[in-house]
Amino acid sequence: MKDWASDHPKAKLMARKRAAIVEAAREAFLRDGYDGASMERIAKDAGVSIMTLYRHAEGKDDLFSAVIAQACHPADQAEQARIDESLRKPLPEILVFIGVMFQERIASPATTALFRTVMVETLRFPHLADIAYRGLIGAHQDALDAFLGQRDEAASLDARRRQELSAAFLDRLVGLDSFRVLLGLEGATDAKRLDRAMSAAAELISALPAPTGDKH
Repeated sequence: MKDWASDHPKAKLMARKRAAIVEAAREAFLRDGYDGASMERIAKDAGVSIMTLYRHAEGKDDLFSAVIAQACHPADQAEQARIDESLRKPLPEILVFIGVMFQERIASPATTALFRTVMVETLRFPHLADIAYRGLIGAHQDALDAFLGQRDEAASLDARRRQELSAAFLDRLVGLDSFRVLLGLEGATDAKRLDRAMSAAAELISALPAPTGDKH
């Protein structure tokens, strides 16, 4: 979906309309499925004209991608503040925080509902599976890769190795309880998520090059 620069004279208005459109689209996809979701109904529910809707999104695929991407964003300012605070801590603590947060997001009711929608529709619209995976999993992997790329501890890693470590970190966080969540059963406990995050963090830290000693 289109974004407007912060210095655009109508940036705040456009951002509010965009948020309303994405929320209306999310409700439409969950209620009616991908095929049943109507651009006209989404525009009406968002309180915008169909012309305004198409100024923000090219079509349903664009809207679906935006809905998926929203699931990766902080839910509110309080969550963003927690993220900002965590990023000032040592790398092992940051990785544990990221690990717990990733598990919570993937198992959240909102994300689970989106996964179920994709599973129902993927036989007729197989491209939705790729959109969902890239948006929900790939986005987290890319974000972790970018984060590591800015850390001194990973400065000597080449891009391919850094990507491998990012993928392995997230892979270690997903267990059989993911299937339980999709089936409507109880998922992992908070203690289990923390234990996984700590193990994944320790594994990633151990794979980083040893810091060079003082040569003086």
